[in-house]
Amino acid sequence: MLDIILNRTSCRSYLNKPIEANKIAQLKAAINNSPTARNLQDFSCIFITDIKVHEQLCKYADNQPHVKNAPLFILFLGDQNRLNNHTNWSEVDATIAITSVMFAAEAIGLQSCLIGRIVYHEQEINKLLQIEGKTKIVLGLTVGYAKTKTPHPIKLNRCYDEIYNLAKVKKGQ
Repeated sequence: MLDIILNRTSCRSYLNKPIEANKIAQLKAAINNSPTARNLQDFSCIFITDIKVHEQLCKYADNQPHVKNAPLFILFLGDQNRLNNHTNWSEVDATIAITSVMFAAEAIGLQSCLIGRIVYHEQEINKLLQIEGKTKIVLGLTVGYAKTKTPHPIKLNRCYDEIYNLAKVKKGQ
């Protein structure tokens, strides 16, 4: 697992190859078994394979071609419809699930890319996907078989010992 975490990169070029049903089921299992911050289970996901919907979502994601070309797009929602009371944890739980499914995808030979720009088109996407009630779009995720693998970027240090170090943050260390 550590090897998957340390070597994962975003994929922006996918093969025109559908994902097998058993792998889709494994991705759903990874999401459904993902930990949550307060055991509230207050997020939902929409698995989208319809190319016409992908084309619409591509427009809402600044026309990033991998949104249209990936065989699978998963939309993650903070879903307060699942609870009787208001909570701010739904977006956290959706984000945890995204992380789980990204690593699960890698483990079964698939690659992925987070899509954040779609949050700016929430009304249009809600209408397109018939999303109702108290929800919040958190992120999207493209998933598929990589045509080309993105080179591994240099990672910034985001870990500090004992205290936070603003000077190092500003230097990019």
